[in-house]
Amino acid sequence: MAKQSIVVELDDETIRSLAVLGQPNEVLARLADSAIESVHRPDHQRRARTDESLRIERDKADDRDAEALGPLDERAAVDAMLAHERVERRRRNLAGILAHERQATDEDLTGERAHVDSLLVDQREANARMVRATIRAHELADAADAAMERAEESARELRRVAEFRELFMGILGHDLRNPLASIVTSAAALLRRGHVDEHDAKTAARIIRSSQRMSRMISEMLDFTRARLGGGFPIDPQPTDMGDVCRNVVEEFEATIQLEVEGDVTGVWDQDRLAEVLSNLAGNAIEHAAWGTIARIKAYAEGAEVIVEVSNQGDDIPADVHPFIFEPFRRAKQHEKSATGNLGLGLYIAHEIVLSHGGTLEAHSAGGTTTFVMRLPRRSPSC
Repeated sequence: MAKQSIVVELDDETIRSLAVLGQPNEVLARLADSAIESVHRPDHQRRARTDESLRIERDKADDRDAEALGPLDERAAVDAMLAHERVERRRRNLAGILAHERQATDEDLTGERAHVDSLLVDQREANARMVRATIRAHELADAADAAMERAEESARELRRVAEFRELFMGILGHDLRNPLASIVTSAAALLRRGHVDEHDAKTAARIIRSSQRMSRMISEMLDFTRARLGGGFPIDPQPTDMGDVCRNVVEEFEATIQLEVEGDVTGVWDQDRLAEVLSNLAGNAIEHAAWGTIARIKAYAEGAEVIVEVSNQGDDIPADVHPFIFEPFRRAKQHEKSATGNLGLGLYIAHEIVLSHGGTLEAHSAGGTTTFVMRLPRRSPSC
């Protein structure tokens, strides 16, 4: 069959595609062969074939690798098209996977960012609380320091007042002793002369008793002042029989006191100071004993100690007072005036004297019986 000349008119897009391919002669030859074949096909087949050829050529132009492909025939064009589609599908699949992974990653990052933001908020709140707590701690520390300074100043002021009171009591007691001694001496001289009638004799005796009571009060004040100002209670230990001390004390009181002495109750003590202790305990026992009862003193030995008990029957020491009975200016019944002019120093002084001997003085009060128990080592620590 003789060759026929066919004029093919190309549009602008086709011309650009051919220019990209770089081998226009071969492309034109293939297009010419395809055009010749299309002459013997129906019009719709020719159009489909022409469109397909143009699409393949454009796809190959986009692939930008015409040299690697070599001469294109129809089979190669179809394979190239299928390969291109597979690549596109893979690209789309990869793009979808990447998009999905990107979305999941974004969601994870969003959650992490929210968690981090929450942690930052918590951290800021914790920091703010710490700052507030630190400021409050400083404020409390400053307040505590100020309160401590006020308390120390109050304590110093109380000490100054107490020292002044005790010094004043000591000076007053010392200065009162001399004129009081003159009163007692003068009253006693009147009684000894016998030139007074019965009424004046009673008056003189009352003066002497009152003076003696005042003398005891002054002695208590002096002892208290000496102890509080650091002088302590000086003692002069000598061999002493506690039985004799108890008998001498009993004889001082007009009231009946039952005395019981058992065993060897001798030791080395200050006799006058212990007599002061027992006189104070016996006087309290008589003053607070129930009507119709008597006070009792019992002295006995117990190993290396000598024990003296002074007891009476009567009202128990109030529970709210009992822990403080050996403190100065404390009395069992604060609202009642002592019949003997007791200042509330007797038990304090007695306790301090016993401590100076290395002993103990305790009080037990229950069931209508009150007992003071004095325990003394046979030799005081100063011996």
